Amino acid sequence: MLHQLTRYHKKQLTRSKRFKIREQILFFQELGELLQSGYSISQSLDILASAHSKWYQWLTEVRYGLNQGLALHLILQKNVSSQILLQLKLADQHGNLSETLVAIGQNLAKLQQQQNKVMQVMRYPLILLSILGAMLVGLKYLLYPILNQWQDKAASSDIPNPAYTYFFGGVACLLLFGLIIIWHRKTARQRLIILVKLPVIRTIAKTIVTYQVTQQLATLLASGLTVPEILEEMVQSDLQNARSTVFAIVNHAHISLKQGQTIENYVLAQPYFNRSLAGYFSRGHKPKELAKYLSYYAKTQFQLLMQQTDRLISTLQPLFFGIIGVAIVGLYMSMLLPMYQSIGGLYQ
Repeated sequence: MLHQLTRYHKKQLTRSKRFKIREQILFFQELGELLQSGYSISQSLDILASAHSKWYQWLTEVRYGLNQGLALHLILQKNVSSQILLQLKLADQHGNLSETLVAIGQNLAKLQQQQNKVMQVMRYPLILLSILGAMLVGLKYLLYPILNQWQDKAASSDIPNPAYTYFFGGVACLLLFGLIIIWHRKTARQRLIILVKLPVIRTIAKTIVTYQVTQQLATLLASGLTVPEILEEMVQSDLQNARSTVFAIVNHAHISLKQGQTIENYVLAQPYFNRSLAGYFSRGHKPKELAKYLSYYAKTQFQLLMQQTDRLISTLQPLFFGIIGVAIVGLYMSMLLPMYQSIGGLYQ
């Protein structure tokens, strides 16, 4: 098996990049649906190759790996995340591969929707601040030189002393550099704890973490493993990404449960989980039954996330438009006052 895996990896060197999220969604959903329809995995790959011509070479390599006796999660380990690989591994072991593939596609689609929402939140302040920055640059390098030509003293008196400008700019850069250094010295879990304590984004950050953890657990619990067993598997499968946030959360939970802490108390003690999640672990459900409850809870958390994001966007929009409006008024004042002084100087 090791020799076959080495040969396959050599063959796949040209395909080291991961699938884009949109491609992964199509691949997993369509492959799972074909398997559920009764096609074999080889027939399903043939159908996908004919439907998606750009995947033809890659799917040929996947078929080659399957013919060599490799499991699907070993074949895809250079294309998808370690969390998906673990889901595929457990699904292959417990015989629910088709359902898991469809679930992975659906989860990725929701993840992409979530990322689009977060980008939508960030888009408004970035665009508006860029406009403000462009106006400031235009004012400094286009308007003030013209005013200087009209009346050197009047115009130059309205421009801040370059020495003070450079001083305050240098201090701001040093502070920013210091914050970046401090941030990078924090562990991934410490950074997450900082994010969930920030006033504006803490509710959304907690909902994102709760949704993603719940969705992952729901998929993995469906294989019949318990939560401690799942954590053990996730730690072992994600050792190469030891600095990632996912590994930090999983490893901390794994250590805490091994030390005797209950799942319910652990969830309540973490600032990055919504407290309502803890109640599902206090009822003594079996893994597969718990998976159904958590799957439903994950859907409610996703809906809550969309609502929170929409509320944040509706709050940020008028706030940043107001900031831009005040800045524009200030810029006009800084332009008009020197002009009036210059015109007044001409009549003296």
